[in-house]
Amino acid sequence: MAVIRPLLLASLAILSASAAPLIPRENTAPVTPLTAAQISAITPFAYMASAAYCTTASVISWDCGGPCSALPGMVPIAAGGDNTDTPDWYVAYYPSAGAAVVSHQGTNTASLESWLDDLEANLVDIDPNYFPGLSGIEVHDGFQSTFESTAASVLSAVQTAISSHGATQLYVVGHSLGAAIAIFDALYLHSQVSIPVTTRLFGLPRAGNQAFANYVDSKLSGLYHVVNYNDIVPRLPSTDFGYEHPSGEVFITANGGSTYDLCPGQENYNCAIGINFLDDSTTPHDGPYAGVT
Repeated sequence: MAVIRPLLLASLAILSASAAPLIPRENTAPVTPLTAAQISAITPFAYMASAAYCTTASVISWDCGGPCSALPGMVPIAAGGDNTDTPDWYVAYYPSAGAAVVSHQGTNTASLESWLDDLEANLVDIDPNYFPGLSGIEVHDGFQSTFESTAASVLSAVQTAISSHGATQLYVVGHSLGAAIAIFDALYLHSQVSIPVTTRLFGLPRAGNQAFANYVDSKLSGLYHVVNYNDIVPRLPSTDFGYEHPSGEVFITANGGSTYDLCPGQENYNCAIGINFLDDSTTPHDGPYAGVT
């Protein structure tokens, strides 16, 4: 999502300002800076997320410029989406890690349908067709319905990566709206395949309520969602409306900065949620994330 429309930003700011005051939180646990090696380990995942913004044809041929060149040997398995109401996505096999890769494109600001996905922000029950046996878990309506539009195709392609290529692990990545879709993918695929799931998300908006955040924590151990300093997107939808981020925030302390703090717990006030809302902007939303824009 390269640029958020001014009217949308203004509307979101008004909604946040008019909501009930934010309930004070207790989480101010000390952060732990990532080492240079840990930051570098994020870079390939950022390239995987970036490649989802390329055309389907260029992804299938793995000839998408910088992101594809940074990940040589990738074997595309499937790709789809229409760059409008269904954001582009791909599944590939990454031989150097023995991993299946699932990646979703973020919001296309030229597409009204894509914006409508973002704005369908009502909290609804998590779909028992994909996540049976759960109660009290509510999620973003638009994010869930967008996930459902590609879930079967993504699962089929991941199963191909396992059966035909011998994938022994699964990487699920995404940026912006793509990160929100990816968090549903990671949860669903975790229940459908027997290989470990690694989840790396960039500029993730909030996707569900407190019970959803707890569910993510219980199923997706080691998840990272990387946030640039004053990026507004991970601050939305507001916690005032019942939304909550899962654990695993990696907070970049300045735009393009070199300090990446791992923030314990959910909504740690030493990290993104602690920033004054009026200081937020869309400028850092596209990165860089571990060197990748």
